[in-house]
Parts: sequence; C-alpha cells; structure tokens
Amino acid sequence: MLGVDFLRGNAYYLYVVKRPLPADGHGLPVKSQGLIGVGRSVVSVSPPTEREVIEPMKLFASAFSGTHARWFRLSVAPFLLCTVLGLALFGAGCSSDSSEEIIFDTPPPEDEMNWIFDVYGNSADDVYACGNRGAMFHFDGSSWSYVDMGVGTPITTVWGPGDGTLFAAGHNGKLWQNSGGTWSSMSSGTSHNLFGLGTFDSSVHAVGENGTIRRLSGNSWISADNIVILRDPESFAPKDTLNLQEDVPSVITVNQHFLGGAYHLPDFEGEYIGLAGTDGMVLAIDAEPEIYDWRLRPVGTDQFSEAEWVTAASNSVVNIEDNYLGTSEGWIFRTSEGDAGELVISLMNPDVTSDQGSGIRDMWLDANSNLYFVTDDGDMGFQTRDYNFGEGIGERKMFPVTHAGLTSIWGADTDHIFMSGFTENSLIQASMDFSDTSLVFTVVPLEFPNKGGQSIGMFEDHQGLPRY
Repeated sequence: MLGVDFLRGNAYYLYVVKRPLPADGHGLPVKSQGLIGVGRSVVSVSPPTEREVIEPMKLFASAFSGTHARWFRLSVAPFLLCTVLGLALFGAGCSSDSSEEIIFDTPPPEDEMNWIFDVYGNSADDVYACGNRGAMFHFDGSSWSYVDMGVGTPITTVWGPGDGTLFAAGHNGKLWQNSGGTWSSMSSGTSHNLFGLGTFDSSVHAVGENGTIRRLSGNSWISADNIVILRDPESFAPKDTLNLQEDVPSVITVNQHFLGGAYHLPDFEGEYIGLAGTDGMVLAIDAEPEIYDWRLRPVGTDQFSEAEWVTAASNSVVNIEDNYLGTSEGWIFRTSEGDAGELVISLMNPDVTSDQGSGIRDMWLDANSNLYFVTDDGDMGFQTRDYNFGEGIGERKMFPVTHAGLTSIWGADTDHIFMSGFTENSLIQASMDFSDTSLVFTVVPLEFPNKGGQSIGMFEDHQGLPRY
C-alpha cells in the first residue's frame, strides 16, 4: 500500500505498507489491503508503532520542513494525493491478485484557516488578537469575544505605542485605530498589503509589500521617500542606489532604530520569483539624509540559505542593546552603538530553529529586558539579557508549544503571556515559572464566526514571505 504522511515531526514521508494496519495518531485509518489512507496531524506527533515501512524517503526535506509544512498541505499536498491515488489504481489494475479490493477512505477536511496572526494589548485585561479573514478578538481578563472589523481580508498585525491607543493593519492597505475601546478605520493611502506596525525614529510607521512605508503625521498616513543607498561596509562610500518600491519586495518589522525585511540583490542574474534573488536587510536613516532617504544594510548569516529575511524585532527606546532582530532562518542579532555613533548589528550564536526555512516570527521583552520569541517550529524561546554563548554566561531555553508555526508573542507581564499562530480556532496563554525556568501554557479555544472571507495565499504567508 502506498501512503503519504503529511506531517511527521518536521518532514514528509512516502512509505509502502505491506499489510493492513489500524488507525494511528496521524489519522491514517487502514481497513483492508489496498486501502489508501491519507491524513495529517497538527498536534499529535506520536510515532507510528505498527507500520512495516519500506525505504522511508523524506520528500523535499529542505524545501518543506518547518514552516513550509502548512503551505505543503495547502498547495502541494492535493497534487501529491492525486498522484498517490493514481499509483494505487494503477497498481490494483496490474495486480495478479484479483481478490484484492480497493477501498478509498474519505480524507479529513482541510483546515478552516481560522488563524490568529498577532496579539497585543494595553494590559492583562485589555488584549486584542487579529487574524485571517478579518478576525479580531478582545480579551477582558476573563473571556475572549469577537469584534467585527467590517472586513473579510486578513488583519496581519495589531500594536500600540503604550499610551492606550492601538493600531491594526492588514491586507489591501487596511488600517484602524482604537481609542477608548472602539475601532475606527483610517485611510492608509495605499492598497498594498501591510505587515508591520511600530515606532521608528519616534514616529508611528506601517510597513508592507513592495517597499510600502507609511508614516503617521497627525491623523494622516503619508508616504516615505524612495531613494535608498547601499554603502560599502568598510569605507561607507556609496556602492549602489536603489528604489524603495522597485528593489524592496517587503518591509515586515518596525524598530525604533530600523525597519526590517528583504531586498532584491542588485547583482542577481535571473527573474525575481519568490525568494530567488532576495535577501534580508534593515533600513535606517542615512548619514547624508539631504541626498539619500534610506541606508540599506544587508543582514544574513545562513550560508545554506539562498534568502534570509528579517522577520522579527524587539523594540526598546531606553537601551539600544535591548533591541534584537530575528531572521527567517532562525538567527538572532543584537544591536549596539559603535564608536562613531553608528548602529552595530551583531550575530548571537547559535541559531534557534531546527530546519532550513524555519525562522523567528516575533519577539517581546519583559520588564527585566529578557527576550522572548516564537518560531515557525512552534517553539517559544526565552533568553536572559546577559546571554552570551561564547562566554558561557546567561541562559537561552526553548519550549515546545505546538506543532503548528507560531507567529506572535506579547505579554502584559511574565504571568500573562499570549502567543498565536497557525493553530486552528485557538491561541495560547502562558506564564513563566522562574523557580526552574519553566513555561506553563494553556490552549484557549476561540469561536470564529462562519463568515468566509479572503484567506492568505497558498504560496506566501501573512507577512508576504514566499514559500518557494
């Protein structure tokens, strides 16, 4: 019997089963010889115990491991299912045993895609969570309730500057402001998808696809200027001039000192499709602002990855060394100030994710400037402020939370931490126990309305990161 295990840890397996087997934790029921059982499991990863497997083969292990699992199920899996069914029919037609019966089991339904992409709040009893198909929920300290935002498109991010005001942004240039507990729409001045919100250079910014950068001026959002300079890292002499809209496919994260995302490699020969010809970068104010609007600094360290985007950042206005950025390959960088007042970005070893294509998706600092982050592997990471791998001081610890990717983390304090991601109809509430540096968490169900709407695409995630 041929079968496909859509999710087994972080890889995909094609296997041949020699005899009928009972159903297992992966949703693969087998009723008789020749039955095709296809299923998937997001939460349970108990290993199969009664399979006879011949030459298990990892399918596209590097291309579809980690976070790519979601997109494999949504796009490639249906094609592979048809292939497996075709092979089974062909094998049955050619079999010399005419007594074998082919029974087709009904595959489980696809995910509803009721996902929460981001969570943020003013306090432990005033928290908002936004997500796919226009979803928005509010937590009052005891229960979660749905908030109708009047759209069916993805709302990708929610954030506030700390004064009680909150902002939310999403696809098609949608922007909202929350003052006093009520959301009102704002004109962003763009139809591009928006991925990030935050304070940069003391002003609120919204960022997104195709180099979109909008700055809040009074009650209006205005466009950023376009000229970007790429400087020689040693001499700081101008090396190349780029255009924000043409050469920056995505800006994802906002920090007081920089904006993070990806840019097109100027010397790339070929067509910019998906991740091809892109790499991670940060944008900051150039030393010659009267000539150039932005200085672009490449960021990336993974020699095995063709593209490594900046996908997460913490934000501290008090101490520059409490600002971190995370990449789509699972590396953490820390910022500091150089002797000449320049921004220094330093790598922190080792990386924190298990596979190529698994990255860090969000970061949060507690009151003691300890770093928390979530990954495409479904893990939450904790790192003390004094952590230094080379010197053997401080602590970094990883906590498995879910086998679906996590996209957001925020806390009112260490007793009220909220996480979200590609977990159906739910998010996670957690607390830290510092007596033994452990994490206690609960999966909280959410009641999504049955209203349909537009989901994120098959080939890129909610922040525009391509999966091919």
